[in-house]
Amino acid sequence: MIFTNIQNCLLCNQSSDTSICQYCCDDLTLFDVERYQHNLMLSPKVKLGLAKVEFPVVLALADYQWPLSKLLTGLKFSKQIPNAHALAALFVKHCLSTMPNLPQLIIPMPLHKNRYLYRKFNQSIVLAAQICKHCQLKMDTSIINRNKSTTAQTNLSAAQRRKNLRNAFLVDTRSQLRLKDYQHIVLFDDVITTGSTMNCAYQTLRKHNPQLRIDIWSICLTLVR
Repeated sequence: MIFTNIQNCLLCNQSSDTSICQYCCDDLTLFDVERYQHNLMLSPKVKLGLAKVEFPVVLALADYQWPLSKLLTGLKFSKQIPNAHALAALFVKHCLSTMPNLPQLIIPMPLHKNRYLYRKFNQSIVLAAQICKHCQLKMDTSIINRNKSTTAQTNLSAAQRRKNLRNAFLVDTRSQLRLKDYQHIVLFDDVITTGSTMNCAYQTLRKHNPQLRIDIWSICLTLVR
């Protein structure tokens, strides 16, 4: 079950002792992560949707569609923290409970400091913290920083996205030294669309430690139709 001590299901609003009732859980369309050995890049559909990225391992809960999109939107724009508890617990149960080797560290995708000061909230940090709590994993929000305030990627071409993200992320000297303590880490974001932003962060970390295994985790993927 997903998260106890809540009176109503977050999706159907019916009386429930869990944040997502069993009926709603049964109706969810989730990725078959075990079929693809906990790496959705082995799925032709996901591989097509993330055709331009370099990272080899992706793990996600589902395609970005209702009702999970409703929970993510409520968390991102209305700071509905119960949604993070429910999504993280569902991710752990479906994606990680049968995973043979968990990472040593989770790094949530950072926001540029100006955007963070404006929003005062990073939903990826909140979600990653809940996942770490469930799995007793470490989280670090300081290893990689977003040092360039980029424009929205939504309406940009592939070439414009690459230019927009050039030098967007930075790993400082102290963080480079800390990276040497790890062999397996995860970059986490709430939703991945084209993967351009995540790929840029991945490349930045790989540049400083080419031997480091870096997996990509996300609650949802927005796939090519």
